[in-house]
Amino acid sequence: MGPPETRRTRLTDAALAAEYATGDEERTDAQARRNIILRLLIIAVGTLITLAGLAALVLPGPGLVLILVGLGILAQEVPWAERLLTYAKEKAKVDKVKTQPRWVKVVLGVFSTLAIAAGIAFSVVSMTD
Repeated sequence: MGPPETRRTRLTDAALAAEYATGDEERTDAQARRNIILRLLIIAVGTLITLAGLAALVLPGPGLVLILVGLGILAQEVPWAERLLTYAKEKAKVDKVKTQPRWVKVVLGVFSTLAIAAGIAFSVVSMTD
């Protein structure tokens, strides 16, 4: 008899089996492990940005923009985030922006970028005080 199977071993084996079942062409366990790590990083970054957006709804900062960006990142890996992103886009009236003249889109893009930069600058300044 071999050593008893640990919980970590079972979870690792299940994650590798799920990665192979995605239909991607991983040829080795190393490739599958790298893809799992990449998926986890994408989920972590998307979650952090979404949470920052939720915090920015009540704190100074571009809350809706960060939520949309975070959900967009999460939607690459998790189906519920894609559904939530569609709902958030409807609430943020993103489709109405698409029908605006080009100059309006540019102005909105510039203001959004400035709002994100201001939110980040405010956060950095607040952390140093």
